[in-house]
Amino acid sequence: MRTFLCSYGNFSLAIPMNSVLSIYLSPDKNKNLVNYDSKNRNTYISLPVFFNYKNDNVCHGIILKSNDTCEDSDPEAVEDKIILLSTEIIREKEIPSGNFFPLPKTLSFCSNFSIFKGMLFLSHNNTVKKAAEDLILLLNTEQLVQIICKEKNYD
Repeated sequence: MRTFLCSYGNFSLAIPMNSVLSIYLSPDKNKNLVNYDSKNRNTYISLPVFFNYKNDNVCHGIILKSNDTCEDSDPEAVEDKIILLSTEIIREKEIPSGNFFPLPKTLSFCSNFSIFKGMLFLSHNNTVKKAAEDLILLLNTEQLVQIICKEKNYD
């Protein structure tokens, strides 16, 4: 599976490319988790705010595909979309989906547990600090959007 990797300090976030419609450079520094633009009806989700990370590191807007997106739609029209505001996409990487392991059930008490499809450690170092830097979490974009919509009543 092709993914975009974004760094959030102690871990990297893998965003599946098959969930992404397009990417743009974003000057937005939203201080809120969710912002709704009534003009273009776009919903912006700030991943740095979601992960309690430095919000001044927003570099990219990642426009997610929606179920009603068809190939005939105008690629220039950015309306009625969900847009993830993220740190810089540091690279794209092919990671076989079988390489991701399920998250431990002990983490299920966390409210944000379900937004990840799996995890992967790039190396098998014995140091905790290095292991944390090599942690990749696979984002479940559909679940993230559902959680945000429920919490903010955007259904």
